[in-house]
Amino acid sequence: MSLLPQLVHEFVTPLLAGSTVQVRRPYRVREFRAMIDELGQLHSGDYTDLLLLRLRRGQDVVANPALPEPDPDELALWIGLHNILALDHPDRSRVWTRAITWDRVTSVTRSLLTLSQASTFETALVRHVSLGPFLSIGRTDRVLATPDGEERFRGQEVPRRKLRRAQLLQLGGREERVDWMDVPHAPEVAELVHDVLWTSPLSCVLSPLRAPPGYNPLIAAPFLTQRAFVRRVCYGWARSPHWIEIGGVVMGQLLQALSTDGSQSPATDAIALPGAQVNRSPREVGAIVGALIHTHFLKVLELGARLGLSTNSRDTATQMFLALPRVLPQLSPVLGEPLLVGADLSKFDAQVARRWTEYTEHLGELIPRAVVENLVATLLPAIVKGPPA
Repeated sequence: MSLLPQLVHEFVTPLLAGSTVQVRRPYRVREFRAMIDELGQLHSGDYTDLLLLRLRRGQDVVANPALPEPDPDELALWIGLHNILALDHPDRSRVWTRAITWDRVTSVTRSLLTLSQASTFETALVRHVSLGPFLSIGRTDRVLATPDGEERFRGQEVPRRKLRRAQLLQLGGREERVDWMDVPHAPEVAELVHDVLWTSPLSCVLSPLRAPPGYNPLIAAPFLTQRAFVRRVCYGWARSPHWIEIGGVVMGQLLQALSTDGSQSPATDAIALPGAQVNRSPREVGAIVGALIHTHFLKVLELGARLGLSTNSRDTATQMFLALPRVLPQLSPVLGEPLLVGADLSKFDAQVARRWTEYTEHLGELIPRAVVENLVATLLPAIVKGPPA
């Protein structure tokens, strides 16, 4: 089997299908270049499953995705994801024993993940199509009891000799399903995971709790002006049991971005967004804030807003997220009102309007006045008047 079919059939297609992926030794630059010449094969009938799975993954985000054909950037992302798992494999020393060889693999993988900023929604979506299932990948560990304690086999079967000995000693064992993203990784693997997250703004805005340190949500803000996508984002945030934590994280990221001079962090420039320019216009800032406020509104619609509210959080960003509906009257000339629909601005359902009013009043009882005043001073000028020249 040549290189590209091997990668697609053993790794990419199972990844998109949510089934078991096969991880081989890491791919190198020369193999990546060889696979570029084979990309035309992906139009043949042998790859129907891959193309269909790409489409279905895209439909998880928007109803009618327009996905570009697989290109060298998408191929580089596939190889980068494969190599990250190879670097984290418990048996990696059996492939190459020398540490310097694995250092070269890390360097090659980082170079493959140095992708330019996604300039269109379609480019950003196709990256999320691969990275989204990667963020949800799981691993089945076998934990075996031994006379000296428990021994864990990460994603592997227990060796027969150890299993036989445990059975003779009448020692037990169990299986544990773990989320790969949530388990500890070697430093180089953790850094590469951050690298790959920088390449996919849609993944970071759909899963803010997974975003890398220092992430700037304004990178994804232009895509939030698309109604189909922002609807998916808001409903995704609202469905999460951690919706308040998500809101606090996004608000913290936004406030940090607005407090800088607009330049990208060194990590961003060096890894995934060479030469990227992030727009801090009122439209982009308003898109993020509007999505956060609409998340509040969705929780009110499902009668779940008050359930998660408490005064225990001392995190400033979380408090400012909770305070957002309190400043909506000042923001509504730009962002609009969730209770007004249609071209004639006719009133929304009276019962929902009453619940929304009660909710905002309840927030007024929970959130200190100083937090609201701080929110008005820091955020309002960026949306209503725009950032200072």
